[in-house]
Amino acid sequence: MAEETRTEQTQEPAEQKTEQEIPEVTMESLSADNAKLKAEIAKQKLALDKALHNNGELTKQLRAKMSASEQEAEAKREAEEAQANRIKELEDYKRRSEARERYMATIGMSADLAKEAAEAEVSGDMDALASVYKRHQEAAIRASEAEWLKKRPMPETSREEQAAKEDPFLKGFNQG
Repeated sequence: MAEETRTEQTQEPAEQKTEQEIPEVTMESLSADNAKLKAEIAKQKLALDKALHNNGELTKQLRAKMSASEQEAEAKREAEEAQANRIKELEDYKRRSEARERYMATIGMSADLAKEAAEAEVSGDMDALASVYKRHQEAAIRASEAEWLKKRPMPETSREEQAAKEDPFLKGFNQG
């Protein structure tokens, strides 16, 4: 019995801690987080610029020390890398174009959604692809509902409309 009270006492502070640990989200806290992220991005960009500048300096120094044959071999290697990158870009472009056309032709996606789906497929981002499919599905449902609403006949709901039509039975009494 003493053990039960101890376990109850230890569980209560844990529950209180979880309630206290949840921070309240306010506009000020979001603004502060946004400012921190922007500062971090600026800091990283500055570091990247510095690293790229140092890389350029080291490349210049290396080329100055290289012999003519070494420079020629380096230029050939760089040209091959550039050609390989260009071939990869063209292959990716071809895959994106084929995927976009496939989505537009087989599923009937809009051009914008098909482009997003093709980008997601080529990059391998299946979550983004599922999101695009979901948006396409929702748009297709909205379009079919709109089409159905246009085609359905309008129901007669007003008594005034019914009164405006002459009832032949009542017409006989009114004349007579």
